[in-house]
This record gives sequence, C-alpha cells and structure tokens, in this order.
Amino acid sequence: MDHRQRILTVIILTFMVTLAVVILTEDLYQSMIFSWKIEKETVLVYDVRVTGSVSSGNTTLPLSFAQMNNTRISATIVSLPNVSIIFYASDFLENVVDRLKTHSRFANGTDIPVEFGNPINTHISHCILPTGGWRHLDWFFPNHIDSPSSEHESYLSVFQQNLFYFGYSSNQTTEAEQWYGIVNLDTGIPQVVSFWIYRTSPLTISSYAVTLFLIP
Repeated sequence: MDHRQRILTVIILTFMVTLAVVILTEDLYQSMIFSWKIEKETVLVYDVRVTGSVSSGNTTLPLSFAQMNNTRISATIVSLPNVSIIFYASDFLENVVDRLKTHSRFANGTDIPVEFGNPINTHISHCILPTGGWRHLDWFFPNHIDSPSSEHESYLSVFQQNLFYFGYSSNQTTEAEQWYGIVNLDTGIPQVVSFWIYRTSPLTISSYAVTLFLIP
C-alpha cells in the first residue's frame, strides 16, 4: 500500500468513526426529548378501591381512608412542568415526578376531604409522565429490588411494549411505603395508580392500600 492509499484509508476510517459517533449521539439525544401529550384542564376519572386495617392489641380500629372505598373521583390537570431534554434522574424526579399536577374532587363535584385528597393528588401527579423518552427513563431506574425486606429506598421502572411501570419503594424500621403507576405510552396518563403504607408504633399497627382505576 503506497502512501496515498494509506492516507485515503485513514480518511475513510476517520469518516466512518465520526459518522457512527454522530448517529449514536443523535439517537441518544432523541431518547432524551420529552413532551406532554395531555393539556391543562384535562379531566381524568378514576374509581377508588381501598383495603386495609388498623389494630391495637386485639382490637380492630376504623380505617379512616376506608371512607374513599368504592368512590369515583375526577382529577383535573392544573399544572404541567416544562419538559424538553432531561439528562439526569435527579432532574426528572425533582422537576417532573414531584410536581403537583392535579386537583381532585368527587365525580359529583363535591370536595374530597383534605386528608384524602392530598395523598391522592400527590400520587396521581407522581405518575403523570411526559412521553417520548421511555427507554431513557427506564435506564435511569432499576426494575427490581434485590432485598425488598431489608431497609431500602428506591425508584423503579419497567418499560414494556405498550405500558410503562413507574414506582417507588421504601422500607424503614417502623414504616414501609410503596406506590406505582401503570402509564400509557402514547398519552403519559396512568391507567392505574396505587399506593400502600404500613406503619407500626408502640400502640397500633396500620396498613392500607389505595388503588385508582382510570375510567375510559
């Protein structure tokens, strides 16, 4: 191979490597782009199911959240944070997941008591997600916890063909908490939102789960 051929080979190889880097960079960039497919004032209607108990010694006490069982609520989108490109999981959690996005009432228009409405709005808001960067989001978070019975705190995600599972799990000495949403890939709207809390104290043990099912 003469000198001219070697130079030509180097040029071709350099071009191919550069092209490959550009393609990979563009693919990565595209995977970080997010957008909302819903708008403010969109109304989401959910049926509410509540299970659980509170006990003190051998006595079973009323579960206050049971008042919400078999009710129907309307969650109105009141705020959507700005989203475009998200590089880090911490940005996504702070600027998207933790932002309150809804205001909820009973489907008949009456107010939900604050002690129930606040956690319901919080957890629906956690699970309303921008679309587009599903694989990027799935890369941010693990899809399982190796030792769920030990102390931990972790967000979780699972990207599947037609849905995105996004949730959170925490297990501490006297309290455990989990929540998750099953999110439509096309709209970013959670089809199911569920949260569960377990607490112990010297006097009582309480555990309840609230699950919301989207009404089409």
